[in-house]
Amino acid sequence: MRRLCCLVWMGAILTTPLCPAAEEFKLEKGFVRLDNGKDLKGWTGDKTGWSVVDGAIHLDVEKARGSIYSEKKHSRNVVIRLEFRAAEAADSGVFVHGGQFQVRDYPGSLPDTKKYAPAAKPAGQWNDMQFDVTDRVAVVTLNGKVIEKAWRIGRKADMGIGLQRETGDFDYRYVRLREKE
Repeated sequence: MRRLCCLVWMGAILTTPLCPAAEEFKLEKGFVRLDNGKDLKGWTGDKTGWSVVDGAIHLDVEKARGSIYSEKKHSRNVVIRLEFRAAEAADSGVFVHGGQFQVRDYPGSLPDTKKYAPAAKPAGQWNDMQFDVTDRVAVVTLNGKVIEKAWRIGRKADMGIGLQRETGDFDYRYVRLREKE
């Protein structure tokens, strides 16, 4: 009996994962996901240096030559959500209708790229970003805090959402949008 209890106990320990399971992403109602977590299907531009690693679009800045853009077009009234993670001293941008929003070095902080938006998490941690666009003007939030109240998107309605090649390695995941009525 004692041996049986030991075997059951050992079996329980050996079959219990050491780390909790990764949180499964759930797409919000009405949103369309632009990245698929597997490859760069649905993205255009010079994909050199861009890949998908562990479910995220990864930018290897040393190899990359340009930015990439979603093939999915959207209106001027849209909600865009994504997560990003940056290496130390890295920066990138998100293009909306061709207009670029700096993701990490917030406007007014240049040339000192150590000054990031106060809501930004440290290098290596995932950040949540949202663009709530109405009539080509966006309210931008980072980790739930408004960092820009009236950012004007670009005027190129035929361009999808873009991810910029700039400085340092960068990851994007769960890039999604919802058209507003």
